[in-house]
Amino acid sequence: MSRACVTCQHLKRPEIDRRLAAGEPSAQVAQDYKLKKSSLHRHRKNCLKLGSSSEIKKEAARGSAAVELLPSKETLGEAYLGLCSRIDEIIAEARQKGSLSVAISGLNSVRQTLDSVARLAGHLQPAQLNVAVQTNVSVGTIQIVEHLVQAFDNEPELKARIAQALVSMEGDHEPVS
Repeated sequence: MSRACVTCQHLKRPEIDRRLAAGEPSAQVAQDYKLKKSSLHRHRKNCLKLGSSSEIKKEAARGSAAVELLPSKETLGEAYLGLCSRIDEIIAEARQKGSLSVAISGLNSVRQTLDSVARLAGHLQPAQLNVAVQTNVSVGTIQIVEHLVQAFDNEPELKARIAQALVSMEGDHEPVS
């Protein structure tokens, strides 16, 4: 039976884990939290499944380099402007040839690709849409009844059924004005 990990039981475990995951040297973290280096090493390897601090720093550097290779806002802006002028050209040509739907479909694919690259580069945030719904209705019950009476004036049976339905509603709901 294996014994419990001392670091997993530590009160400051989240802080310790964060520092290890950030690539801080185990020796420093162990000293700061009064832990044995060997215990912290086992925690990093077995519990967190992390490599050494130098491996973590190398991975972080690779990630930073990858981010630097992503296009800038300016480059993406130029690409969008180029796309807009190309859209105008293709639309004019497609109108002449009668193949507008194929041209638009292709351009839509290019736009989606540019959107994806912009999101990857961190230049686009998900769009937020706020919708306001107005619930106050300016038509009163009296107006509705008068309209129904006029609309079905030539159909006495239907008019009577509507009147019965309206009368039976009176007890069900508060009056609307």
